[in-house]
Order: sequence, then structure tokens, then C-alpha cells
Amino acid sequence: MKLISAALLCLLAGCPDRTISEVKPVQEGAVVKHIPVSADIDILFVIDNSASTADKQTVFAANFPKFVAALDAFPTGRPNLHMAVVDTTVDIGVDGYGPSCPSPDPNDNGVFQNTARVAGCTAPNGRYLSDIKGSSGMRVTNYAGTLDQALSCIAQLEAMKRSLDGSRIENTGFIRDGAYLAIIFLTDEDDASTKDSSVFSLADATVGGRNDYRVQPLFAYGCDTAISPSAGGTYTNCIPRLDSYLRDPAYYSQFLSSVKDPAQLVVAAIAGPPPGVMTNDSPPVTAMANNIQVGPLLLGGNTQQLALQPSCSATINGNPAIGRPGVRLASFVNSFGDRGRYYTICQSDYSAALTDIGKTLFNAISPCLEGAVDPADADPNNPGIQLQCTVNEVLNAGTMSETSTLMPACPMQDAMTPAANGPRPCWWVDKNAASCPAPDTGLELNFVRTGAAAPGTTVDVECAVAGN
Repeated sequence: MKLISAALLCLLAGCPDRTISEVKPVQEGAVVKHIPVSADIDILFVIDNSASTADKQTVFAANFPKFVAALDAFPTGRPNLHMAVVDTTVDIGVDGYGPSCPSPDPNDNGVFQNTARVAGCTAPNGRYLSDIKGSSGMRVTNYAGTLDQALSCIAQLEAMKRSLDGSRIENTGFIRDGAYLAIIFLTDEDDASTKDSSVFSLADATVGGRNDYRVQPLFAYGCDTAISPSAGGTYTNCIPRLDSYLRDPAYYSQFLSSVKDPAQLVVAAIAGPPPGVMTNDSPPVTAMANNIQVGPLLLGGNTQQLALQPSCSATINGNPAIGRPGVRLASFVNSFGDRGRYYTICQSDYSAALTDIGKTLFNAISPCLEGAVDPADADPNNPGIQLQCTVNEVLNAGTMSETSTLMPACPMQDAMTPAANGPRPCWWVDKNAASCPAPDTGLELNFVRTGAAAPGTTVDVECAVAGN
């Protein structure tokens, strides 16, 4: 949110609580990957619904065809999809902050948004979009028109945790056992998730006024010098502050890893780049300034005398637009390694970012090996590439009835042909830069079976890392 009047304190799309954090996606000393036989992906868009992002929402929605095209380009075709939208407004449990921050707030606060927001479009029949390949091969959907049109219909716009933690029964059924989970943020401000609502009761004169300054950046960042509550300035080496009113980002990483195996997570953000961060755009971009800056800022036609200064600017739909540095958000995204992607919000076209996110999703579920896999041949007597990997075939992953069976490596007739008399199922590896381009290793796992794998089968792979 830009300027908040004397009667209003609503941050990041209305209210100051954005639930996000870090996660450790890979075991130390090994590359771990879960390869589903059927490509199932649950995708959650977390979209800032503040007035400042209206133009950015429009551009974002206009680029959805590129995202859908990237999903359709999977070698197995369009994955089985659940797609949902949640806005960034949560109930902070404190009344008296104006109409944009009601408490209670039953219509936001982690509820998936399914209201038709484009003239002439039809909302889905449910809280989220469902697009599944049926037994006949035909797609079974709960929306009219094309997938990108349906997504645009509800996404002209939070509470990530509240939307996924089971507290909103309206969202039941979105998360599927065995499916990968992708979370994509669009916001022009930083995370402001609070753990102590008394921050909103502090005297205005001690926290920079009755506006977003108290949670962006006063109690959000720890820098070389303490951020002043009353004067502008420049601050160096700022990182998320963990000893104050805002949540430790690790709280949310622990939550996410309880919802889904970290190896089955992809997280991306289109937001303001913080100092020192190189984005995943092509070419990469950095913040306009090397440090966090505080001072007067024109927001919504009014000047907020003390505000976090923007880290990027652009012209979007003919209008000037800014993004403020996402220090906490970038810390969260970066913790996912190659599965965490960060792009600048200050650009007039998000199609390249959405296409790259689609490719990241493919890398996550594909049989391509990622990371620093040890390429050494573990069995010179067996033709081809014999990696130091343990492979298990898993049924009913993530449920009480989960079973796991060790899958042996295939004895090879030559580098590309498994021996006909070998065990089944078995696995082998080839070098396939076309199917597994950079940043993948170019190493592709192949599986040989006597028949089709059971529905819901996942292959769990753990390979040695070079140097270990």
C-alpha cells in the first residue's frame, strides 16, 4: 500500500501480514528428487490486491497465456492442475484501521478468490481451477473457456499459510497427495508478517506515523545501524530482523515443509529487488541503490514523509510504477536454491518471467537430474553412465499407506540399451542436453517396466554429490 491516511494502516494489499519464509530443499551431501509418473501440480498465486499493483495485475493477467503455453510444452502435455488465487489481505485481529482492514475479515484472510473480475467472464465452479486428464484422455475442467482466460478471470488481484493450513474449509481439496506445489507471488512491497499485533498499538510518533513504516522497514530489518523512527537515512547490510514484532521467516519455512516435501516445492516472486540481489530475469537486474533508503515518498497522490524508498521503477501501461525492496521476500525465495526464482516487478511485460517459472516447474517434475550430481562412473563394467544413486518406487506417497520398493539399476547391453534379461522395473541414465538443458546437468533418468506404473506412483531418487 502506498499512502495510508491518519485513519488507516494497511500494508501490502490492504493489511500488514504476509506469511512466508525459508526452507531447506535438499539434503546435505546428496541430490534428492521425486519424479512423478503422472505430472500433478498445485499452483497458488499470491497476488497483492493493493491499489498500487492494479496496473501490474493487469499486465500479469495478460501474460497468463505464456505461462499456460509453458505448461502445455511439457513432454507429457499439460499437467493435471489445481490453480488458485489468494490475495494479500489478512485479518490482523485489530479493529479501527479503516475500511480496507476490517476485523473480522471473512472474505479475505486466506480464502481462495473465485469472483469473476473481468467483464464477460465466468468464475470457476469451485474455489480453485481444476484441469485434470480423465481416463478417456479428455480434460475434465470446472471452468469455461481456455485455462488462461479462466485464470485471468479470478486473478485481477496473502495469506499463504492461512490459505493452506486447513483453517479455511472453503479451500479443501486444493492440495493433493503426491502433487508438486508451486507458489507464485506478485507484489510491489515486502513481506510484513507480524507475530505480535501490539505493533499496531504503538504511539504513532514513535514509529514514523500511522502508516506502513512501523512494519516496513522499522521493525522488519536489522542493519549496520538501527533504523530511525523519525528521520530519513541510508542503511547498509540490511537483513530480516528476527527480534521484534515480525515473524521469523523460518516459521513459514517449517510450515511449508510440513505441507509438502521440500523437494516437491517451487517458489517464485515478481517483486521489488532488494540491494545485493541479482534477479532471475534475462538479463538479470539489481536494485537502483546499493542500500536501503528511507525518506519522503509520493504515494497515491499524497506524500508520506517517512517511507521505505523504492528499489526499482518502470512505466507500466503508460503510468509510472515502483517496487519497494523485498528483503524478507528474497530471503525466503533464495532459500529454495534453484527452485526459488525472483524477478523484478518493474517491467512492462511479465511473459518471460512466467515462461521461466513454467520451465522451473518442468525441471522439478522431469526425469532430469539437477544440482551438483557426482558424474563419476560407479560401475565401469556396466556400459553407459552408472551414477551413485539410490532409486525407490513409491506408492501412495505422503499417506498412511505409503510403500517403497528399491529399484535396481539396469544391466546395460550398451550405453543406450538396457539388457533384455535384466530385472524389471529398473533405471538407467543417459546424457540428454536437449531434454535436460542448463541449468540441469543434462543427465536424464530412464525407467524400464513390463507394464504401466500404478496411478500415483512416484520415483524417489537420491544421488551422491560431487566431492562427497
